[in-house]
Amino acid sequence: MLQPANRLTLIDAMRPPAGFGFESAMAVTYTLDLRALLAAPAALAFSGRTSVAPDAGGDTTETGSGISDAGGDTYQPIELIHALRAHASKLTVFSQAGETGLPPSRRAFAFLERTVVPVTAPRGGIVHPKVWVLRYEAADDPPGGRPPERRLRVLIGSRNLTFDASWDTMVRLDEATGSGRVLLAPVGELFEALLQRSTDRVAADHRARVRSLSTALQEAVFALPPGVDDLQVHVLGLTGKPSPLPSGAGRSLIISPFVSHGFFTRVHPVRIEELVSSPQQLDQLNRLQPDSLTMVEKVHAFDDGSASDLGSDGEDLSRSDPGRPLVGLHAKVFAFEDDGHARLFLGSANATGPAFNSNVEILVELAGSIDALGIDRLCGGTDDEPGLRDLFYDYRPGEPDEPDGETSLDRWRHAVARLAIEGHVTEGGDGWAVTYRTTEPMPEPTDVTIHCWPLTVAGNRRIVAAGRPLEERFDTSLENLSGFLAFELAHTDGTMSRFVVPAALTGVPAQRDRLLLRLLVGNAERFFRYLMALLEEGPAEFGLLDTIERISDEPGTPDGGGPMSFPVLERLLRTMRHDPGKLAGLHPLVSDLAADDALPPGFAELWEMINQVATTEGPAR
Repeated sequence: MLQPANRLTLIDAMRPPAGFGFESAMAVTYTLDLRALLAAPAALAFSGRTSVAPDAGGDTTETGSGISDAGGDTYQPIELIHALRAHASKLTVFSQAGETGLPPSRRAFAFLERTVVPVTAPRGGIVHPKVWVLRYEAADDPPGGRPPERRLRVLIGSRNLTFDASWDTMVRLDEATGSGRVLLAPVGELFEALLQRSTDRVAADHRARVRSLSTALQEAVFALPPGVDDLQVHVLGLTGKPSPLPSGAGRSLIISPFVSHGFFTRVHPVRIEELVSSPQQLDQLNRLQPDSLTMVEKVHAFDDGSASDLGSDGEDLSRSDPGRPLVGLHAKVFAFEDDGHARLFLGSANATGPAFNSNVEILVELAGSIDALGIDRLCGGTDDEPGLRDLFYDYRPGEPDEPDGETSLDRWRHAVARLAIEGHVTEGGDGWAVTYRTTEPMPEPTDVTIHCWPLTVAGNRRIVAAGRPLEERFDTSLENLSGFLAFELAHTDGTMSRFVVPAALTGVPAQRDRLLLRLLVGNAERFFRYLMALLEEGPAEFGLLDTIERISDEPGTPDGGGPMSFPVLERLLRTMRHDPGKLAGLHPLVSDLAADDALPPGFAELWEMINQVATTEGPAR
């Protein structure tokens, strides 16, 4: 548990159970990377692929490496495009307004425009939980016309929907078929509350999805993870609930990357045996409020040797910019032992005052024996594997770094992100245009200059007039229309913050999605190259991250012209005779592309003939 070499990726945790497919999902994250959101459909669609999958019955807390393909999975760009088109419309992702980082320009982000819902906290803090609720549906229709079986899965962790290389925790809970003893109704209540906290009107499909999944959570029971005798979910920050942490314990350990004086004096004014945090946070706390650490018997700093590497493109970003990658400690753990029993609190809340007062947070409380959930089990290693405690060292005060408090860049970023932005699409004689508007005036900073541009057209920056409603028109093409408006805030001291705000588009023509799909699939040569790789016995492997970068690097041509080469036809015929099951696996992909007119001319008719022969004759013997 929480051992350095024992990693559970979000990709692994999201994969549907055997015999099931993805039906719908809702999620909430603080920081959002749109590239990571692009990767989510891969996890939901490629259920047939396996890496080192966790046990289906109960999955306790393990360190998470985020969305990755550490198991060696293969992803072809055309598959990811298909998964994105098929599943993005079934997702609702809430994110703190102003905390969506600026990614490289990609046309594929267009399929995510109706997925992201920016929200704010009701008590003045931030929306900080990291939760996924996923529903799967049995692939085979049951007899007698009954509805297919459905199952829920809930993931609660400390990892944002990003590619950060930080230490995190995750709890995975699967709906039980008969032996479950856990109710997760508070998770549904969290999402119902988020519907009311959107910066703009929430679309009807999002409302229906959230309410359907929330209702299902009220009725479902979930299996307890191994070694856990009881489990409760605590949602903080929606009302003035007191801290769920125990007022006393025989032994205690808190692991938190962020700490504040208010936690030790007001939230949890009880002596703590061990505290683990980042050395920068401890230096800052020691400088500002040195009495705080007198409440702790042993203070440890965490060091895994990692360091942030932004590269030349990120050197000017502010310290709290959503595009800054996180490294090192990011897990939040509150562990207590008393009278032979252990209580473990995991989730999003740091050991700070705002986390237990003004922020929206979530903590999962696990109760069990010390042997299963105790502090030594949590942090200890084995003869073959080091433990988390090996990364702790006794804290020695150093020179405090620059404070991590909110800057004017953060305040203005959040002020801009709270504005509801609409994009009105119109067609003219020279092409298309989109005009982005707000009804409320833009902020009026004296020390910050604001620029904006559509995410798909990075070079078309405009300075934003302060103090009056936004009204910016951008001439563009149909395929470059964007429902994401990028902003750059430049401070007079040279620091910057770059982020993205969703904009509700109106007037978008129906053919836009088809055109985008055809552009992303590419021309005939590119499509047949993908097809050959899919038909080969040992296709070249593309990592998920590489695939995301590739899917719009070579846009090809929308008409997809060009003849089919002889090697492609030969491979199709050979597969038809010797491995028709492979064609059957590709048939849904090809059928969907044909329906969207995204295939090279004549290929759909050829495919139908070959597939019909393959399914009627079976493999050659």
